[in-house]
Amino acid sequence: MRVTASNDMNKISIIKKIQLGDNSFPIQNLYSKLSFSFYCVNGRIKHEVILSFETSFLLNDLIKNEQITTDTLAKHQISKLENLNNTERSFLYRYQFFQPKECNKCYMIIFDIDEYREYWGCHIYGVLEIE
Repeated sequence: MRVTASNDMNKISIIKKIQLGDNSFPIQNLYSKLSFSFYCVNGRIKHEVILSFETSFLLNDLIKNEQITTDTLAKHQISKLENLNNTERSFLYRYQFFQPKECNKCYMIIFDIDEYREYWGCHIYGVLEIE
């Protein structure tokens, strides 16, 4: 499955969530790019992806288009269901698709970029292998 943008109307099926060592990273500002790496599902290949506000989309768009549900996201421990359903928090969750050339897998990375007391950070809620 080749997933490229939020308006692709295919349902997203989650295969599994990838275990991460670190999930919070400092960044300079909202428009900073974060070089993030994780290991493939089989643990052999290290993938590197650039996450940014400019190359990501609102997760809420996928939910509104019924491509994924908050129940599914909560089941895969992206966040608590009450947080995912909270309309005041829905703008926080962003996603970015990633299809590395090294393997035949597709990933969806769910994260947010926020500011707290003049410090910016990127929090990764999950890396999901999808089909």
